[in-house]
Amino acid sequence: MGEAKNGQIRQSNIELLRIISMCMIIAMHYMTKGMVLPKLSDDISLHNVIFRLIFAFCASSVNVYVFISGYFAIDSKWSIGKLIRLWIQVLLYSVLVPVVLWAFGAVDISSMDLGTKQQIFLPISYEHYWFATSYVLLYLFCPVLAVAIDKLDKKQLGITIAVLLTVFCGFKSVNPYLIPWDKYGDDVIWFMVLYLIAGYIRLYGVPFIDKKDEQDTRGYEDESENDIRRKSAGRRGLAVYIISSILTFAIALVVSFIVRNTGKLEYYMDMTLCYNYITVLIASVGLFCAFKNLNIRSNGFINRIAGYTFGVYLLHENIVLRDLWPHILGIGYASGRWWQIIHMIVCIIVVFAAGCIIDSIRAWLFGKVC
Repeated sequence: MGEAKNGQIRQSNIELLRIISMCMIIAMHYMTKGMVLPKLSDDISLHNVIFRLIFAFCASSVNVYVFISGYFAIDSKWSIGKLIRLWIQVLLYSVLVPVVLWAFGAVDISSMDLGTKQQIFLPISYEHYWFATSYVLLYLFCPVLAVAIDKLDKKQLGITIAVLLTVFCGFKSVNPYLIPWDKYGDDVIWFMVLYLIAGYIRLYGVPFIDKKDEQDTRGYEDESENDIRRKSAGRRGLAVYIISSILTFAIALVVSFIVRNTGKLEYYMDMTLCYNYITVLIASVGLFCAFKNLNIRSNGFINRIAGYTFGVYLLHENIVLRDLWPHILGIGYASGRWWQIIHMIVCIIVVFAAGCIIDSIRAWLFGKVC
């Protein structure tokens, strides 16, 4: 195991999941920002179906990323200094990326409207990055949530989570009509729910996934009981992730046929891929548990790279880059071609690598500040 800066033990299995989650987020942005996903009701070609299936498997990535924070936050000490460093990191990316591109003549800051400038210089208040805004607000609530997890017993915490999921996940998942207060999982309230779920998983596990069966020992007589349990739990978690992701895609496909033939349920077709949709949430839990139970040795390279993932997000989702990098990397040219999946993989690697390099420079220059 590796030691983190705050004294916590860094688990390379979870850090690897952090890296994979960010790659999945980049994949989703490749498909959405690159206009790769026409509505299934309008285009049921094999190409579109394949990329919709890929998107369904990636939809759990944001939930998983928040799970990771909530899972470790129980043992971490809340710090105003960490909050300030997080805010400064967001501000640095928000301001410096446009300034650097302006210096190279790639963007014209003077021609930007007031709203865009507000997003650049007040990134948290004006949601330059919706995820960063929700993430910072979540950190503000962490002390309260940590106390709730600590003071509630297993039954009380379980009931609390069940009620919250009924309101913010279950109801919207079965309701085919627009709910005015539903933010599709893109808000701090949903992040708080995910935080509580992660805390529950940390303390009590997931009954179906973490259960121990006698048949688990078959073929593993030479291994310890704990290793056998983890392997079995990991396989079940992976199965939950795969089945739930396929179900997410299948529901979207069925709804698209209904929309195509009747013109109804068009709103619900997109809701199946929201972060707070029930099958997406279940897939997220399965994927997180699969990696939680993955037994790998501490890997300094994985741990180090994982520390740059937030910077990868802040770079490629910057307001002046989020629509520019898909154009630079030629997503439009690759759209609809048989080799587009290969192109997407290459783009994910390029964007992730560029983000890691930039964030390593940021860490070197401003390491003591953010």
